[in-house]
Amino acid sequence: MIRHGHLGSVRGFTLIEIMIVVFIIGLMATVITLSVGEDKSKAAPRLEAQAFMQAVGFVSEFAALNGEVVAMFISPRESSDSLGKYWCYNWQRYRDNAWVKLPEDSLSEHCMDERVQWELVVEGHLYTYDPDLETQPPVLVFSPSGEATPVEMALFEQGTGTNTEAQHIEIDMMGNSHWREEDEAQKSNEAVR
Repeated sequence: MIRHGHLGSVRGFTLIEIMIVVFIIGLMATVITLSVGEDKSKAAPRLEAQAFMQAVGFVSEFAALNGEVVAMFISPRESSDSLGKYWCYNWQRYRDNAWVKLPEDSLSEHCMDERVQWELVVEGHLYTYDPDLETQPPVLVFSPSGEATPVEMALFEQGTGTNTEAQHIEIDMMGNSHWREEDEAQKSNEAVR
């Protein structure tokens, strides 16, 4: 006689949880590879562009999978050498009529290398940080439908006499992101093959 037992409540992993774990593992592997493989003094804008593109990929998927609006906020910090400012950005979601931080296991605030500056064009207008505003508006917004604020960005090393090239990133209204230098490098590699 075969008895049918009751297994109780067995809970598996959701697709969202699996995707987040896979993304975090990929992000960690990339960070480790970059920190071991490249001379950071010569590649600061490139490393920051790569970190930003990974964050954008995660945030756009997070917004779509969770049905939430997620936005990037930026703020300057004083540089340790007091010659200028460096930039930090964080991601927040819109809940209960307010912007709140993403869950702890998601993205934390990222402060760029002090040598790296950026120029932002948001919806066709050059972005300038206004320190007089009590609440800063979001710079880049992703909606659950996949749409985003059109943003163009150039990341470059501060000062002259460096041999690094600027990195250019564009995010269009449909939420598609393009990293010009990386796209060109991939095309060159494909042409060589």
